[in-house]
Amino acid sequence: MSYAWAGFGAAFGPALLLSLFWKDMNRNGALAGILTGGITVVVWKQLSGGLFDIYEIVPGFILAGVAVVAVSKLTGGASADVKAQFDSYETKLETLD
Repeated sequence: MSYAWAGFGAAFGPALLLSLFWKDMNRNGALAGILTGGITVVVWKQLSGGLFDIYEIVPGFILAGVAVVAVSKLTGGASADVKAQFDSYETKLETLD
């Protein structure tokens, strides 16, 4: 069961969190993060001993987060429309405080 949760957490966790808090994430970055996190969990589970005894969600989550940021930046970030929408939501949240 923990293997399944590691796969879900590492694959979707960084993409979900970054989509909520980082306005420069784009589709390509999210896809790269999901694939990197899932693949890392599967590969890490097959390796054993020493450093590879770490629960597979940890390296999967870290590498997926790096992939989201790197690919999003390399592919130009989010579009101007997405950034504007993100800013409008941020402004609305600030007025609620």
